[in-house]
Amino acid sequence: MSIGGIYIGPRAVITFGAELLWLGLSTVSLIIVNCASLGEPVTSTALFLQSFVIVALYLAIFYVMDLYDSALITPTRALLLNLVQATGILLVIIGMVTAGTDVLRLDPRTVFAHTLLTVAFVLIARLAIEHTANPANPTSLLGVVASDPLRYQLDQENAQRTDLGLDFLWIGNSLEKGQAALAPIKDSHTYLRKILIDRELLESHCALQFLKLCRDREIQIEELRLFIERVYGKVAPGPDVICDFAKSPTMSSSKAMFAIRRARDVALACIGLVVTLPVTLLTMLAIKCDSSGPAVYRQERVGENGRLFTMLKFRSMHMEIAAPDVVSLWSTAHADPRVTRVGKILRALHLDELPQLINVIRGEMSLVGPRPFHPLHVAELEATLPHFGLRHLVKPGITGWAQIRCDYAASVENRGEVFARDLYYVKHASFLFDLQILLETARVCLWRRGSR
Repeated sequence: MSIGGIYIGPRAVITFGAELLWLGLSTVSLIIVNCASLGEPVTSTALFLQSFVIVALYLAIFYVMDLYDSALITPTRALLLNLVQATGILLVIIGMVTAGTDVLRLDPRTVFAHTLLTVAFVLIARLAIEHTANPANPTSLLGVVASDPLRYQLDQENAQRTDLGLDFLWIGNSLEKGQAALAPIKDSHTYLRKILIDRELLESHCALQFLKLCRDREIQIEELRLFIERVYGKVAPGPDVICDFAKSPTMSSSKAMFAIRRARDVALACIGLVVTLPVTLLTMLAIKCDSSGPAVYRQERVGENGRLFTMLKFRSMHMEIAAPDVVSLWSTAHADPRVTRVGKILRALHLDELPQLINVIRGEMSLVGPRPFHPLHVAELEATLPHFGLRHLVKPGITGWAQIRCDYAASVENRGEVFARDLYYVKHASFLFDLQILLETARVCLWRRGSR
């Protein structure tokens, strides 16, 4: 299933649902037992409020501690370590809330017992889900009828997202071969429920017979390229990209929606500037003390509809050696001698992007969107990547889908992957998708991992 613009695998959905159900029921029991131990009456309002706060804290901390990350869905030593850390943080927060407010009045012994039971449930539930999720189960198979290049692409994508639990059955590279493979099958429920087909193969003379056969076998049909886009979150450039974009929500958004999005950006950017003002002042002072030159670096970038604007960043390089090379290079190496001592810290914590909140207020950037490139880089990419200008249909962003899904600051070889992610965001941009990206960005920055 897809939430916002992100596809969530069945295993992750089942895991989250089971743990949410446990947290809801066990927390209600916790509040009732706690009230009984304190000799207090149980009111419906207090029961709902306290249960909501505790469950929300659990889910938020589990999310921040990567417990719903694909690598930690299955029981491992890393899962146990993160789970113990998460419950420890939870105990500290609940203790602080209990001591400082009247929202929670909990007996520490009851809360500790509940956390131990929760740890045990999470481990047992995930182990059970992992044990029952058998990739070889024929009912989970997805048939594939596609050309060899698309088949190779699908295999590559699936190898990187094994957490989705998808299993593909190669039927053939033509509808004739696919029809021959399906013809002997009478019971589709023990074999295939869906077949992914290359769009170009549907122009075959036997397409109608193949579709009738699938209908008789109660097999669903989905276009392979759209499946890859929906599940793996990327749009592969091709001859039909423009037609697909013409029907996308981005092209049908009203002026009112743009106004609401703009108001959101300005409001959050203003709040961000106020909240980070002490950090901004200390950062500017540190930059000035560490190396000569201005604290804020300005560079021309390409924005919405190809318009040029001046992007702001905290300077992280020495001015005397940064200027000649900064445009020619795509990114800086981890041990780049041009980066200052303070600059290394700013880049590690992603604080060098803070001045771009001013770009957001000016209307040159958005909080979420494709990262803006230098005009020289745009010219190079437009010459090598078809339809590169599609990413300029929206404002560039401080963070984006490509930043949380692939190494944006990697070598030139990764530009196609970044572009495919950018196209996916432009095509599926929405408020919920933006919220998901912002939450993922906060998590990445908090743990100092992921791309810039």
